[in-house]
Amino acid sequence: MQKKLRMRFLLISWGLLTLLLLAICGGVSIYMYQTAVDGTEEALRKAVETQTLSDENRGMVGMLLDEHGNILESTQRHLSLGAETLQTLAAEIGQEGEQILGETELDGARYRYLAVKRHGGAWAAAAECSHEITLVKTLKRNVLLFTLLGMAALLPICMLLASWVSRPIEIAWNKQNDFVSDATHELKTPLTVIATNTEAVMSNQDASVESQEKWLNSIQGETQRMAGLVGDLLFLAKIDAGEIKLDVEDVPLSDMLEAICMERESEIFEEGKQFDYDMTPNLHYQGDRKRIEQMFKALLDNAQRYTPAGKSIRVVVNRDRKLHPRIVISNAGNPIKEDDLTKIFERFYRVDPSRARETGGYGLGLCVAKSIAELHGGEITAECKNEINVFTAILGDTETKDSEN
Repeated sequence: MQKKLRMRFLLISWGLLTLLLLAICGGVSIYMYQTAVDGTEEALRKAVETQTLSDENRGMVGMLLDEHGNILESTQRHLSLGAETLQTLAAEIGQEGEQILGETELDGARYRYLAVKRHGGAWAAAAECSHEITLVKTLKRNVLLFTLLGMAALLPICMLLASWVSRPIEIAWNKQNDFVSDATHELKTPLTVIATNTEAVMSNQDASVESQEKWLNSIQGETQRMAGLVGDLLFLAKIDAGEIKLDVEDVPLSDMLEAICMERESEIFEEGKQFDYDMTPNLHYQGDRKRIEQMFKALLDNAQRYTPAGKSIRVVVNRDRKLHPRIVISNAGNPIKEDDLTKIFERFYRVDPSRARETGGYGLGLCVAKSIAELHGGEITAECKNEINVFTAILGDTETKDSEN
């Protein structure tokens, strides 16, 4: 499908550019021809008005005709027409109407003429315009030549353009395929576990709930895991569709994040990890409280999962130079490689996929967190310094302020 799309765009763009080139060349040719015709007609009008031939470098003849079309007087410039040819030309011109403008062909040459009645007769001027016919032939040949050369030159350009335009579509298509594949895989795993545990429970129908606790707890855990995955998938799908609306309010940012840290503190210590946090007091922010809390928990969960026992996690909440709220979460141990730093915010990407079940993650938390930051006009960046992973979230252009209380 991608190749067909690229080929279709190539043909359309090449065809349109070729038509544009043809239109430009054709327009220039018509303009040049019309300019030549206008120049000839202007010279004829001047000759008729002044009854004299100009010194222009073109073949012209002026004739004074009587009322019967006979030549009373004639003047030629850059022409050597015989009396018979002149009389034939005079007969072609005729005297119908007050002013006559037309063309005729004599002895293989083309003439454009203009005649105006004068005192019972007429004064006529004719200009040899064979050069206009030659010009038309030359222009046709040049238009064809330049169009063919232009088509040859435009083809590689259109190929590059088609490749450049279709690249984002190909990337989006591949991401969609990967997303569907990964989502299917992630949903299949807990469903398989639930089905297996359910069979184990059903095979012992006479057993008490207490004796089946291990299987029931596993079912409950996988159900919660799957519910979290589905929730994140729906959230990301709504972001892609532009359906997420922020419920903006005044958020006591430092107090809210400090409360989350206090709730998580005992759990982290029980895992044998060090945890400390430093909050700028009374920091407020205009944003969506629920989403910001979701973003912070996703970042903190990520740090907690990938921090080995004996290592430390640190949270710092302050403001950057533009007074935007800045949340910095760092953790020691398991440094992220440079190549992984550019990918960890992609959907379903995990630095160590083999530990996915062990840590309970499925590679969407950081993607969700980054999306929430971007919804608030901010960003999240990741870096690794001295084997310490640092995630920095900055909330963007919405209003920040310090509480006066």
